[in-house]
Amino acid sequence: MDPFSKKQIKTIIFDLDGTLVDSMAIYIESIKHILSLCDVSIILRSNEVMPFAGLPAEVIYTHFLKKEGVYDSSKKEYLKNEFNKKFAELLDNKKDYFPKDSTACISQLKKKGYNIAIGTGASRAGTEKMVPKDTQDLLDTIITVDDVSTPKPNPETFLKAASLIDTDPDVCVVVGDGVNDFLAARDAKMSFILIKNSHNQDFDMVDDCDYVIDDLSELLDIF
Repeated sequence: MDPFSKKQIKTIIFDLDGTLVDSMAIYIESIKHILSLCDVSIILRSNEVMPFAGLPAEVIYTHFLKKEGVYDSSKKEYLKNEFNKKFAELLDNKKDYFPKDSTACISQLKKKGYNIAIGTGASRAGTEKMVPKDTQDLLDTIITVDDVSTPKPNPETFLKAASLIDTDPDVCVVVGDGVNDFLAARDAKMSFILIKNSHNQDFDMVDDCDYVIDDLSELLDIF
């Protein structure tokens, strides 16, 4: 895929978890809490969770519960509520959780005239808890798993963001860290920038990305 011309891009859509904020540890702890409620005791590592990056947490813990043969669909809402409660509790224990560098990057891109959105597999409640109000005020829209019928890797999340901002997909770029971000962007006919982190070093579609960056600040050199 040839690198795009920055002149053609009007909208930048960010994934949230692993892209704007490193939430892997909190997700793993929250998932382990759900597993423990179902009497499952396993060692859960980031490399086991990373293939699910971009997907709703419910999909992730359901996978492990089914793998252990203990999934009970009648407890679906109970487990979902328990996950959200644990996630919120862990966030409350973190001070200044959202990186100031992420807010600074978004602010600079807005000043350059770009539309900015977040497209995430996280819940609306979790997203609004993670992203500070002053950062939310910089965004043109936020699309969460609660706003779509089919989450990533389906392109609906990113297409809905583009539609609400009234921009065509071919002038949008997605910035994400996971395979599901890449697949959703590709199927939405959007450009894609991979941000590398400690959890995705084995990402095997690097050659298909428009750009690969190590830090959000590099976006300010691209745009």
